[in-house]
Amino acid sequence: MFETIVKPILEIGYTPYTLKITESQGYAGDFVKTQDLSMYTSIVSVSGDGLLHEILNGLLARPDWPSLRNITLGVVPTGTGNGLAKTLDCIWPEQAAVAIVRAQSRPIDIMSATMASGVIEYGFLSLTWGLLGDVDIESERMRWAGSARLDLYATLRLMNLRYYGGRLHYLPAAVTADDSDNDEEQSEGEMEAKFKAETLARKDAAVHESTHSSATNLGQSNNQGADMAWGLPAPNYSSPLVRQSPKPLPDALTPVIQPAVTLHPTLTAGIQLPVKPGSLSSRWRTIEGPFAQIIATNVPWLSADFLACQRARISDGAIDIVYSGDVSMWNILPYMAASTKGTHMNTEGVTHVRARAFILEPTGLRTTSRNKSSLDAIQP
Repeated sequence: MFETIVKPILEIGYTPYTLKITESQGYAGDFVKTQDLSMYTSIVSVSGDGLLHEILNGLLARPDWPSLRNITLGVVPTGTGNGLAKTLDCIWPEQAAVAIVRAQSRPIDIMSATMASGVIEYGFLSLTWGLLGDVDIESERMRWAGSARLDLYATLRLMNLRYYGGRLHYLPAAVTADDSDNDEEQSEGEMEAKFKAETLARKDAAVHESTHSSATNLGQSNNQGADMAWGLPAPNYSSPLVRQSPKPLPDALTPVIQPAVTLHPTLTAGIQLPVKPGSLSSRWRTIEGPFAQIIATNVPWLSADFLACQRARISDGAIDIVYSGDVSMWNILPYMAASTKGTHMNTEGVTHVRARAFILEPTGLRTTSRNKSSLDAIQP
């Protein structure tokens, strides 16, 4: 893929590069963790989302990571899911390579996940538990099937759905000072009306900007699906490869989010696990299991054909959580099957909330039975 598609485009664009071929699992993370990166303006992964995740964690493991915050990360999608590329509306390798030559970039939130062992992982895509986590991990044995492995194994898992004991605590995200603390306190109709209003406002702002600027950006190109459909911010340009200086993006398109100054989780700092009743502040919400699945996502698309949460934004400072309790496969099936139509969030048994932080406490027990005694046994 690199030799036949990416390399010719880089050469046409007079873009200098250093090629590194990964030799084993963890190679990319170790490389960016230990090498002198001062000569580079970007690190691009020709892969799926997994290798870019490895690069991100290697970069943030460096003691000098603040001095490297201007390095742009990119991906040319050649993996199984390619959720980030789909979210950025650059699902074809040729699109991504051209965007890299043109130095098109946009901000994205980074999530940190602290494990019970104390290990911290950083991610840009999602954290899944239950059904989707099982599909992603257990379908590795079916890599011979390509991207179809996810659909095939999801079908097998739905036919024998598992239920996991656990508790979900989350800190609701307020979009503005006037918003309610969490989406559960708004009706589904109010949430949908608000989502459409936000999208229309961004469309109007994008059209207004395009008529007053000659600068090239994704909002003015034919590849504007993600920007217009999901209200994503227009790209900005920060690389020295750009030969012109576009006008600053209008405030309506660029969320005002302060960049992180620390890698240590602050919203959950000081919280002892397991969480004791009454130990969390009144703003936290607790949901009792069992759960069929929990998806905590930073992006709308988790793969090229699975829209996990149409309301997710890549740089809004919030985590979108989609979860299902002890529902049947017939409740989850519409969510999985109709995701790309954008109507799956209204299905029975699928709940969406927005959070700044969350705590997941598994009991370590699971069952495939929906009878009350079995479910009670995994949720002490």
